[in-house]
Amino acid sequence: MKPTQDYILEHFDLYNRTMFGGTLPVLPVRLTNARTYMGMLTCRKRVGWFGRKQCSDFCLRISQRFDYSEQQLQDTLIHEMIHYYIGYHQLRDTSAHGTVFMQMMNDINRNFGRHITVSHRTSREERVQLLGNQPRPRVFAIIAMSNGKYCIKVVPRIAQRVRTMHRRLTADPQVCSVAWYYSTDPFFALYPSSMGRRMQYIDLDEARPHLSAATPLSVESLSL
Repeated sequence: MKPTQDYILEHFDLYNRTMFGGTLPVLPVRLTNARTYMGMLTCRKRVGWFGRKQCSDFCLRISQRFDYSEQQLQDTLIHEMIHYYIGYHQLRDTSAHGTVFMQMMNDINRNFGRHITVSHRTSREERVQLLGNQPRPRVFAIIAMSNGKYCIKVVPRIAQRVRTMHRRLTADPQVCSVAWYYSTDPFFALYPSSMGRRMQYIDLDEARPHLSAATPLSVESLSL
C-alpha cells in the first residue's frame, strides 16, 4: 500500500490515544520521494539553559516510493512517534535509539503486539531496485584513509569542482591516497553528490566489482 495524508493522520490519532496517552499534538506530515528512508522525524534544535538541547517545529516525513505492507507502514509511523514523544517531552536519552527509545519500543511491542525495530531504513538492494537500470553518470573519488578504511566522495561533473575537491582531499592529513573514477553504474548513484566535507565509508570488497568497469580519471588532464 502507498501512504496517504489521511491514513497517516488517522492512525497518528489512534496511536496517540492508545499508546502515548494523547499527549502528542498533531504535527505536519510530508510525503516525500526519499529512497534512503521510509520514515523520518525532523525538528529544529537549539541549546537552552545549562546546555540542554530543546526541540521544536517537529515534522513527520514518510516516503511514498515504497509499497508497504499495512503492518510495515504502521510500525514505521509508531517508530517515528516514539522519537516525537521523546523530543516533545524533552526526555534525555543516551543516543538516537538509546535506553529510553528501546524501553518504549519494547513496551509497545509487548503490550500491543507490534513488531517495531530500531531501524526501518531501506536496504542497499531496495535502493538499487528503486534506481532502476538506467545509467547514472557519476564522478567520484575512492579515498584510502590512515585508519585503514576507505571512503567515497561523489562530486558534480564539473572539472574545476573535481580539482577543488582533489586539493581539499589531498591536503587532509588523514587521507593516504585519492583515486578518481567515472561510472554510470547505479551502484554509485546511491551516494549523494556534493562539495561538502562529508565523506562516506565504503566497503571496498563490495564496490570492487563495480569499480572494475569504472573509468579511471586523471585530475591533471581532466575534461568533463
